[in-house]
Amino acid sequence: MEWYDKYKERLEQVYEVAEQTISEFPAPLNQAGLAYADKFHPVKHDKGQNFICSLLPYWMKDTAGITDEQCDQFAITNVYLMLYFFIQDDVMDEGPASDVKEKLALGNLLYSEMLRILRNLFPSHSPFWDYFDRYVKVWASSVVNESSNNLFVIDPIQIAYKAGPVKIASTGTLLLGGKSDLIPAIEEAVDIALMTLQMADDWVDWKKDMQEGSYNSLVAMIEASLQPGVPITEDIVSTYIYVRCCMNDYAEIARSSHQHLLALNAQLPDLENYNQYILDRLTQTSESIESDRELMKKGGLNYFFENQGL
Repeated sequence: MEWYDKYKERLEQVYEVAEQTISEFPAPLNQAGLAYADKFHPVKHDKGQNFICSLLPYWMKDTAGITDEQCDQFAITNVYLMLYFFIQDDVMDEGPASDVKEKLALGNLLYSEMLRILRNLFPSHSPFWDYFDRYVKVWASSVVNESSNNLFVIDPIQIAYKAGPVKIASTGTLLLGGKSDLIPAIEEAVDIALMTLQMADDWVDWKKDMQEGSYNSLVAMIEASLQPGVPITEDIVSTYIYVRCCMNDYAEIARSSHQHLLALNAQLPDLENYNQYILDRLTQTSESIESDRELMKKGGLNYFFENQGL
C-alpha cells in the first residue's frame, strides 16, 4: 500500500488542522463534527474506504505540478467535502428519525469551510467553479435517480457519480498547475476508481442495503437477471452469489474497467495501484467463493478438510 504509506504522515497533519478548525465550531456542533471526523479518519481507521477522498490531491501532485502546501490545501478541502456529503447521505438514509437539525447545521459549517479555502485558491471568474457546479449537480441527480433508473445496469460507471465531488481536488489541482488539457482523461480515471470502490462497498454491504432499502449495485445486477415480476430477496441474492457464482461477472466488470484505466495513460501510478488494490479484493472474494463451491460439489468432507487445512 505504498499509495497510502508514503502520505500517511501528511494525512495525519491534514486531519489535525481540520479537527482544530472543527473544534472551534459553536457547541454542540464542534463535538458532533469531531465525532464525524474521527469516524472517517483514514489513518485511525485503516480500512481503505475513504483513502481516495484525502489522498487524491497527493496522487495528483507530480502530474499537476503543484506544491506540497497546495496539496495540503486540497486535502483539507476534501476532508470538509467528504464529511459534508456523508452528512447529506445520513440525513437522506435515516430521515426524520435522525437529528436532522444538528446534522444540517453541521453540514453547512463544513461546506462553508470548504468554500473558504477554495475561494482563496480560485477567483470567481475561474473555470473551476463551472466544474464545481457540474460535479454537485451530477451528485444530486445520482442520489435521486440511482434506484429508479438502475444506474449500474445501464452503465456501471454511473455509480461513481454519487462520489463525483471528490474530483473537485483532481480538477482543481490541474487548473492550479495549468494542466487543464488533462482534465477529461483524469476525470475518467478517477470515476473508474470511485466505481471500483463503490462495487467493493456494495459487496460488503449488500444485506444491510437490502434491509434498509438502499441501492446496491450487486443486488441491482442480480435483480436485472430475474424474470419480470419476480421479487428480489436475500435468499435469491445468496443463491446467485454462492451457488451461481455471479461474483465472477461482478468482478469482471471491475477488471475490464481497470484495463480501461490503464489504457487512459493518465500518469497517476498511485491511483492505478489503489484501484488495483480494490480490484484484487473483489477478485479474491470471487475466487474464494468459486473454490468453496467446487469443494462442496466434491462432498462435505473435502470441504471440511480443506477449510481446516487438513
